[in-house]
Amino acid sequence: MPLVVKRRTKENNSRLVHRFNKEVRKSGIINEARKRRFFEKPLNDTAKKKRALRRLELKAEYDRKRKLGKL
Repeated sequence: MPLVVKRRTKENNSRLVHRFNKEVRKSGIINEARKRRFFEKPLNDTAKKKRALRRLELKAEYDRKRKLGKL
């Protein structure tokens, strides 16, 4: 359903924009757009474990380099 905000008589532009922004916030369009924009597909268990192992390997390598003074 499209959002329609018509200009009232003797209403200035800033007030019209303010009313429009208020209607957009009330309708939830922005929240829905953010949900869709940042949606990530759920990973299966194998992919989760693989990512976790890779993260642990990188952390261990970082700690080792830090101890050797290379970072």
